Amino acid sequence: MEREANAMMDGLRQQIAAAMLDMAGVLQPIYDAADGMRRELESRGWSPTQAEASAGAWLTATLGSIGGGMR
Repeated sequence: MEREANAMMDGLRQQIAAAMLDMAGVLQPIYDAADGMRRELESRGWSPTQAEASAGAWLTATLGSIGGGMR
């Protein structure tokens, strides 16, 4: 019984690891877009603090909408 439970846990760990790698691939373009937004705002004369705050707010809202859609 214990061996079966360990095998099941190993399988679950592998599934979780694969899902996390998949999620990282999905999120990378969103992080890249936020970085690009920050750089663009700075190039338009925004202060680094303002640009970071704006890009951070967009990133937070975007990640929240993605997380909300996965429920």
